[in-house]
Amino acid sequence: MFDLEGLTFEEDERNDLTDGRRRNFKQGWTRAVQGREYEGVLEKLTWNNLGWRLGRLFGPTPDELREEILDWCARQRKSNTGVQ
Repeated sequence: MFDLEGLTFEEDERNDLTDGRRRNFKQGWTRAVQGREYEGVLEKLTWNNLGWRLGRLFGPTPDELREEILDWCARQRKSNTGVQ
């Protein structure tokens, strides 16, 4: 059963998406699929723990779809923060 508690956060600490942050997102997703608990602060949203949260929610997902989801998250972040 999925626990919605892992989806909440107080502060969004994500910066613009870079290759390194893409890797962090995928790394977090992989850890979630492996059943590993997140070892860090979930009150602050990062690319890594966003990947973990979504991996926990969606489970194993093809790489192409994970990339699409990540790109959507980056666009959504920009639209909510007014970043161009």
